[in-house]
Amino acid sequence: MMSRTQRHSTSKLPEMKTSGPEFSNSGPVNLGTITDSVSRVDENARRRLESMNQKLRNMEMQMEAFEADIRKAVHASSMADLSY
Repeated sequence: MMSRTQRHSTSKLPEMKTSGPEFSNSGPVNLGTITDSVSRVDENARRRLESMNQKLRNMEMQMEAFEADIRKAVHASSMADLSY
């Protein structure tokens, strides 16, 4: 009995590997390597997201401080207008 790959290799269509952890003709894919790569990408994304969140929190605090300064200036200006 012919194996699945022997039957496919004799056809005129390109060989499609449907069994086993292979994605290209470069050889078998190491599942550990894929898992490590995905873990690194995930960790880097988490780190970047945390950094962006911290920057956003800092900007929000700056905006609150600016808004408070503006309220004080507007209040002081309106009080000065009333004293005339």
